[in-house]
Amino acid sequence: MGVVISLQRFIIGQKVGCGENFAIYSHEIAPTLTISLQIVVIEDDRYVDWLLRRVAPQFSIPPPPRTEVMLGGNLTLKCVAFGSPMPTVKWRKGLTKWLTPEDNPPLGLNTLQLEDIRESANYTCEAASVLGVIETTAEVKVQSLPGPPADVRASEITATTVRLAWTYTGPEEPQYYVIQYKPKYANQAFSEISGVVTQFYAVTNLSPYTEYEMYVIAVNNIGRGPPSTPAVITTGETEPGSAPRNVQVRPLSSSTMVIQWDEPETPNGQVTGYKIYYTSDSSQSLQSWHSQMVDNNHLTTISELTPHTVYTIRVQAFTSVGPGPISAPVQVKTQQGVPSQPSNLVAVEAGETSVTLSWKRPAHAGDNIVSYELYWNDTYAKQHHRKRIPITETYTLTGLYPNTLYYIWLAARSQRGEGATTPAIGVRTKQYVPGAPPMNVTATAVSPTAVRVSWQPPPAERANGRIAYYKLLCVESGRGDSEATVVRLNQTSFVLDELRRWTEYRIWVMAGTSVGDGPPSYPVTIRTHEDVPGEPQEVKVTAINSTSIHVTWKPPQEKEKNGIIRGYHVHVQELREEGKGLLNDPMRFNVMDDTTLELNISGLQPDTRYSVQVAALTRKGDGDRSPPVTVKTPGGVPNRPTVNLKILERDPIVSIEIEWAKPTQTYGDLLGYRLRYGIKDQLLEEINFPGTKVNSHRINDLERGVQYEFRVAGRNQIGIGQETIKYWLTPEGAPKGPPANVTYHFQTPDVISITWDPPTRADRSGQIKKYDVQFYKRGDQSSLVEKTTELMKAVFTGLEEDAHYVFKVRAYTDQGAGPYSKDVTAHTERDIGRAPMSVKAVATSESSVEVWWEPVPSRKKIIGYVIFYTMTPVEDLDDWQHKTVHVTHSAELGNLEKFAEYAIAVAAKTAEGLGRLSEKVTVKVRPEEVPLHLRAQDVSTHSMTLSWSPPLRLNPVSYKISYNAIKEFVDSLGMTQTQEIPKREIVVKHDRTSYSINDLSPFTTYNVNISAIPNDNSYRPPTTITVTTQMAAPKPMVKPDFYGVVENEILVILPQASEEYGPISHYYLVVVPDDKSHNHKNPDQFLTDDLIKNNARTDDENAPYIAAKFLQRNILYTFHLGNDDMYEGFLNRKLNLNKKYRVFVRAVVDTP
Repeated sequence: MGVVISLQRFIIGQKVGCGENFAIYSHEIAPTLTISLQIVVIEDDRYVDWLLRRVAPQFSIPPPPRTEVMLGGNLTLKCVAFGSPMPTVKWRKGLTKWLTPEDNPPLGLNTLQLEDIRESANYTCEAASVLGVIETTAEVKVQSLPGPPADVRASEITATTVRLAWTYTGPEEPQYYVIQYKPKYANQAFSEISGVVTQFYAVTNLSPYTEYEMYVIAVNNIGRGPPSTPAVITTGETEPGSAPRNVQVRPLSSSTMVIQWDEPETPNGQVTGYKIYYTSDSSQSLQSWHSQMVDNNHLTTISELTPHTVYTIRVQAFTSVGPGPISAPVQVKTQQGVPSQPSNLVAVEAGETSVTLSWKRPAHAGDNIVSYELYWNDTYAKQHHRKRIPITETYTLTGLYPNTLYYIWLAARSQRGEGATTPAIGVRTKQYVPGAPPMNVTATAVSPTAVRVSWQPPPAERANGRIAYYKLLCVESGRGDSEATVVRLNQTSFVLDELRRWTEYRIWVMAGTSVGDGPPSYPVTIRTHEDVPGEPQEVKVTAINSTSIHVTWKPPQEKEKNGIIRGYHVHVQELREEGKGLLNDPMRFNVMDDTTLELNISGLQPDTRYSVQVAALTRKGDGDRSPPVTVKTPGGVPNRPTVNLKILERDPIVSIEIEWAKPTQTYGDLLGYRLRYGIKDQLLEEINFPGTKVNSHRINDLERGVQYEFRVAGRNQIGIGQETIKYWLTPEGAPKGPPANVTYHFQTPDVISITWDPPTRADRSGQIKKYDVQFYKRGDQSSLVEKTTELMKAVFTGLEEDAHYVFKVRAYTDQGAGPYSKDVTAHTERDIGRAPMSVKAVATSESSVEVWWEPVPSRKKIIGYVIFYTMTPVEDLDDWQHKTVHVTHSAELGNLEKFAEYAIAVAAKTAEGLGRLSEKVTVKVRPEEVPLHLRAQDVSTHSMTLSWSPPLRLNPVSYKISYNAIKEFVDSLGMTQTQEIPKREIVVKHDRTSYSINDLSPFTTYNVNISAIPNDNSYRPPTTITVTTQMAAPKPMVKPDFYGVVENEILVILPQASEEYGPISHYYLVVVPDDKSHNHKNPDQFLTDDLIKNNARTDDENAPYIAAKFLQRNILYTFHLGNDDMYEGFLNRKLNLNKKYRVFVRAVVDTP
């Protein structure tokens, strides 16, 4: 730092001597300074001056070389210089403008105060003395807004887009640009595009044929600069965006009409002409109407019309680009003196049984209107109504059905006759509670514990609205209605389960609209099905003689009968003597009388132990068996003889001889033998041999390949003894007869399936092992094909069209072939048609494959396609899986095995059957040419982000994303609406693996597809997922409406919310008493939590509160506010007299 030195002057008279000290004063703090002094006494000046050594000017504190300030800011610059003599210090702005007065510049120090700085500049400090001049410059930089962009120009102008470009010459590049634009003469705010980082931009979504002014603004860290000079452009033309307006028609004569109209509201260009369509049959397609072109005029006449005929007229505008939409139809009657059609027919109000209409008089009244003709019909009864009404412009139509769609139209009448009618408008009357119960209520027991109940809705003319639900009530007969179980449904059938077995129930049904329940149906009575009963009680068995026993029992316990006892089964099983094992086949005896509780069983073996059990029967079958009871028949009859079988002949017939020996114990004289034989499990033939001399018997001509049963027993004076049983399987032979029931059917026109049954049992001669099928084209033995199969079916492919084929079948046993069946002839179609071509298949996931093909051209109407697929490609298509689709050219096969290889073929389907089968293609269920791992993330109400991985084997040039949806929801009127969101396609670059989709609808399930596009742009199937966006708050509802006060209760009509954005969990009915503290609030400012807390308060009667809660769609149509009832835990408080109340309804979405 520098220093300024001053020496104190002394007045003469003071003593001054050599070596005395003098005071030196420093004006600035400075380092140590050494000064040489010389004292000279000048007596005549009467002062003592101190003389310093001479020093040139120097800066001790120069101003900072660069300072940045904000626009409009202030700044202080200080400049300090020293020297001997002391220099003057002055400030200069720029090169020439001095800021310090010349007449009295300060010495050593000069401070410059700058205020409200608006521009950057250089400020120079100059220090000067007789020894020289020095300067130093301080740059003051103003951080200013950027300047306006220049040279704004437009190019590539279309009907909806324009490309802007500009330059910027400022010292620093701005951070970004903002584009502002609007129609030049429109009184509206500017549209704005921010964040543009280039010096060009394509502005889109402009209106066609509109003059725009567009500005570009530069933005830096300080803010926005001034706008550029505007670029004024006019967008290009396109087709008109709306139809001509105010189309009016009137007859000039009985064969001429005059038509007037106004230009379309959005012409989108210079309208070059109009096309007038007219017809006397509006049901025809527009291409069949008469037409007339008109230049850019708004009036024309059409002549040579048919007198006394109603014509329909529509007008379409044209620009140089093309035609726009067509106007709504207008009608006129070619009859002089009749009025034109009334205009603006609307339904002002619709009640349950009435509709209030309004309209405007015809623009051309003809010979004075004398009345109007009102027409209407309803969509249910299909009845057409007509009524003449007086001259008016409003009318209330009464006597209508609730919740019925009516079509209403109107015509004016003069003395000359009736004019043209207005277009029909659709009006639906409001709902009401059903006026009739559900019809045809039926109940059917489907099991011992379940009953299926079905019904039909109330008659449509008495439904009085959309049936929103049904209530099914069920109670045991003999109990009161109050004990009934109530099931709420939205379908017309239901299975009531967990009922008591074999119990009678009383069942009835009620229908309900959004307004409430209708009347109940007449009760139906139904009893649940029977079930198998429990075990009989107190079973007792006693032996009567050596071959008979007596069995008695009692019915099952009452609670275990489970139905009407129809009878009993008595089961008898022979037991081995040596242990608990069973012997021979069990026997069953039927008692088909529920009152019979005993049975004598005969035909048993003497001296034999038997186990006896009894089971009760209902219509459901036999129930549990009783515990086994053991009994033994007494002896006294011959025991079992020894029996041998001897084969006598095997061919040409089968003969055997049966031999037996005398029983070892006869218990008296042996009187003879009994032989019984036959095919096992069929009726046996019986032969008795008196005496003891006969001990053998020959049996001839036995059937081949079947099992025979032979029984031999001795007989004494007591009766038949124990039987010896022998079984023998006869030897097989070749079948004696052909297969039975040989038939065929065409799986496709060129594939035939032949089926048959085995030969009859008598002709089989053994077990059938295989079949031979001969198949050939009639008249061409060289085409003979033979197939051998173990199945009872054969399939032949590749048949020619309009050809006769002959086939026959024979059967084989191990002993050889039987005879052929008779020839059967099958005739193929005359015109089979060609098969689908270019069938391709690609795996789209590890369990699905997409198949596509070229559609089949055919003279017959194609109604769909059938895709056959299998892992084992046999000829028999019945063994293939198949999927039927409507008329399309692709289909997805799902639920396939991972990495398995499938064969696939396609056939077209007509009303007569399938067409020719395509060539088979094979595909492995491994996705290699489709995007992988498709996922949807960050799913919100209106957006989602898709991510995927590239295909394994395909290098795509781009990806195509498509999505669409079909959505059903219940609207605010309780009607089910279907909303179809059309498919939208987006193409993204090949290096993208994610994409965000916006502008989605809340609570909507979208089908999202992404395909990899190969170099040749050929088709590749997409990877598919379904994504459901999140729920959102319901759309705003209409406000509740008051319709009366009864006994201190306010009658309110409550609105219902649309479920378009998600199902409604519940509704709150909020009451806001009149009070200054919250009269200014709107419903959104009342928080639900605060309202719930207020319900528990009793200290503030003016606090808002919840009067009722309604679950889901159970909100009442009409509500009595203040009836002191509880609604889902909320008290509908009584109201105070002379107190004002506001109410609103809050719907809460059923979020998961």
